[in-house]
Amino acid sequence: MKMRNSLAAICAVFMVAGGAHAADRIAYGTSAIKSVHYTYAASAAGAINEKSGDKVDITVISTGGAVDNLKRIGQGQINMGLGTYEIVYQAYKGIGKFEGNAMPKLRALWVHTSALMAWVVREDSGIKTVAELAGKKFTPGQRGSGTEQLAIQMLEVINVKPEFYRASLADAVAAVKDNRSNGYVKAGGTGVLDGSTLELMAFTPIRLLNFTDDEVAKIKENLAYINFQKYKDNEVENFPAFTSPVQVVGQFALTDSLTDDQVIAILEGVVDNPGPQVAAFPSFGKLDVMQDSINLSTIPLHSGAVKFYRSRGLEIPERLIPPEMK
Repeated sequence: MKMRNSLAAICAVFMVAGGAHAADRIAYGTSAIKSVHYTYAASAAGAINEKSGDKVDITVISTGGAVDNLKRIGQGQINMGLGTYEIVYQAYKGIGKFEGNAMPKLRALWVHTSALMAWVVREDSGIKTVAELAGKKFTPGQRGSGTEQLAIQMLEVINVKPEFYRASLADAVAAVKDNRSNGYVKAGGTGVLDGSTLELMAFTPIRLLNFTDDEVAKIKENLAYINFQKYKDNEVENFPAFTSPVQVVGQFALTDSLTDDQVIAILEGVVDNPGPQVAAFPSFGKLDVMQDSINLSTIPLHSGAVKFYRSRGLEIPERLIPPEMK
């Protein structure tokens, strides 16, 4: 009798083990650790794992940003990535830096901010306009990032040629602190500066450069996917009114780098567990994450995202329906 009980217990253990389903491991390419977008990504991963941990297990990987993530997802090193949708659009279409290397399988997941793209310079640099960057040491954005690519494209359109100081985010900030470089470009949040820039302000006074109406018109004529926003006095705390580019920053995948079920589990965590995301990245709380993800996406949604948003009662415009669902 004792032996039969022991055998039954052993069988029960094997049945439980055999019936258990390990969560799918998902590699999530993000940005530099000091970036506010890395902070958001880490909070999003935590929210997803907390809500949908029985289905997916998200691992956050620090990378060089959008361009690096596009490369990694194309090579199968990550399952999804974070980036500026302006860059993702260019990769999808095969234009700009991606000419001849289109990625038609790219799909949108969700958006987490429409971010201020701040052009930061030391106040004592004497640089007061974007045009005055010509010939001056300046980092156009973290090396390999979408910000870097967009900034260079804009500077080329308005024919301003700085002496580029190409660097990681940490090196770019250190160079400005040490007065080896005049400034850099860095995306922050919705009307707020990136944490690295707020840190820099503790060491030296800074200025945010303004884009003139003529510069804005010329850039938009040539780069239709670039958007600008006018900020009023003190709308960005402690700074006078200025006009600056903004970036839509969100998550993307390939048609086959995530399954529909995985995407649905991920979006359940993002949408139904906003607390950790808002605590880490307050700008997220200003979004209607589902509607804004539909309004601001520049490429088709992943089929799993279409199914999820439809299940929550949202209408998906034709431009966002991926070819595989038609």
